[in-house]
Amino acid sequence: MQTLRLVIATTVNAPLNCVYAVLSDLPRYPKFFRYMHDLQVLEQNDQTAIAEIVEDLFGMKVIKVLTRFTFEPLRKVVIEQIKGPFDRAVGWFELEPQNGDKTKVTHGAEISAGGLWGKIGLMLLGNGIAKARMMEELKAVKREAEKLAGSRGES
Repeated sequence: MQTLRLVIATTVNAPLNCVYAVLSDLPRYPKFFRYMHDLQVLEQNDQTAIAEIVEDLFGMKVIKVLTRFTFEPLRKVVIEQIKGPFDRAVGWFELEPQNGDKTKVTHGAEISAGGLWGKIGLMLLGNGIAKARMMEELKAVKREAEKLAGSRGES
């Protein structure tokens, strides 16, 4: 079994509460993550949510993934595959306040897969497709949070 791990970060020109508001608004995910076709929240409380996501798996096929979201308000959102194509898949967004109403957002992913998926995963890491998708996700969060901060007069 192969385990793949990527971590990237950026600074968002929006306060922590705006970034967290974007990350915790699950029904809006398909509007700003272009690979996500649909997200249906099945259960939700203050700390967790279970959702079924229909997404494009790196252009290879469209799949359904049962996903658990764990929320640590204003600090972190963890996204974990319950049922999907990988043996284990976890992603996260960690938030750190910075000077001047800015927020550092660290985005990470760790995927474990055996057999064909493990080989495909290594190939995706090796040719930069996985990192490009994570960069696209970070840019989408940054864009949405900065837009929200502007509409609230917080930027």
